[in-house]
Order: sequence, then C-alpha cells, then structure tokens
Amino acid sequence: MPEAPPDAPLESTTFTTAMTHLYRGEMNRLTVWRQRLDVTTNWAIILVTALSTFTLGTGDVPHYTLLLGLALIAISIMIEGRRYRRLHHCKWRVYLLESGFFAELLRSSAGSTPDWRRLLAADLRHSHFQMSRLLAIRVRLRRNYLLLIYYVTAVWLVKLFIHPTKADSLATLFSRLHIGQLIPSWFVALTALLFIVTATALAVTCPPAERLEDWAAHYHRVRGRRASA
Repeated sequence: MPEAPPDAPLESTTFTTAMTHLYRGEMNRLTVWRQRLDVTTNWAIILVTALSTFTLGTGDVPHYTLLLGLALIAISIMIEGRRYRRLHHCKWRVYLLESGFFAELLRSSAGSTPDWRRLLAADLRHSHFQMSRLLAIRVRLRRNYLLLIYYVTAVWLVKLFIHPTKADSLATLFSRLHIGQLIPSWFVALTALLFIVTATALAVTCPPAERLEDWAAHYHRVRGRRASA
C-alpha cells in the first residue's frame, strides 16, 4: 500500500495561498447561509403579524386561518433547519482553518489542532454534516420559532373567544373549534394540543446553540470518533 504524501509545510507559498482562498470561500458560504437563515425568520415573523392583524380585524375571517398559519410556521421551521444545518457545517470548516492554520501561523502552541488537515481533507472529500436534520430543526425551534407558535396559539384562542360574539363559557369556546362540517371540534383541539406539546418538548430538550457551537469540544468529539473508527 503506497504511503500518503507528506503534508505541505505551513511556510509553503502554494499551501498558504490555497488555504487563504479556501478560507475566503468558506466565509462567503457561511455569510450566504446566515443571510438565508435571517430571511426565513423574517418572513415567518411577517407572516405571523399579517395573519394576526387580518384575523382579529373582522369576525368574518374564520379561526382556522391561524391554524394554516401554524402549518406555514412548521414549514418555515423545516426550511430553516436545513439552512442552519449547512451553516453549522460551514462554521465547523472555518473553525478548523482558523484554529489549525491561521492560529499556527500566528503562534505555534501545544494547544493547536494537530490533525486539522486530515479532518478538513476528509470533510472536503466526503462532506458530512455535523448534526442531524432533526437536531437542526430543534435548535431553530428553541431559538426563535417556539415563541412564534405560542403567539399564534394565543391569537387563535383570542379569536375564538371574541368572534362572532364573546364566549360565555368553555363549552361555547370548544364548540367553535370545528372547521365547517368536515372536521369536528375534538379533532381540532387534539391536533393543536399535540402540535404545541410536541414543539415544546423538542425545544426544551434541545441543547442550546452555544453548546452545539463549542467548536473546541466538538473538535475533540469528532477526533475521538475518527480515531475509534
């Protein structure tokens, strides 16, 4: 079996130029995914604001318009989860370059990342996300979207309470949950409750983004997995 070629020295002009261009490209990719993430969140907030104003403005608008808003928020969460997953992956590559290449150029130390080239090369050859899609969705749910879900739910309950007239009992409020003659009140209540409880459980049990982006700890975990494999 042929031996692997030796690593190019950090002082090599060709190697330094290549790493500089790679870093610039990764930073540009990171910025693009960050912007796309913000766009998704902004549109979700605009959607929630518009639906709240529209449904509470008149009694002629049915309450299930806000349920459709919850469905659209769920779609936004999935889109944003995919984008955050890619953003997280870009941050991992940038960390390898900064802690391994640039930090070593500035000052060599025992705390540097010795096998950063191997990890980066393996990731460039066979790109592997550092988190699952479900975990990415949970992170964004915890960071932004759980509050939006609670807000839309509160507006929905207010809508049921005040339109067409003020509800005088919980039984009256429950009777208004039905959607035409197609979906009964109990099914709407059960589905909405399951959605809110599930979203809350996923968000509460998710590690904070700060822990998931602790790159020094993440580096040691990835290094350990590679060594054991």
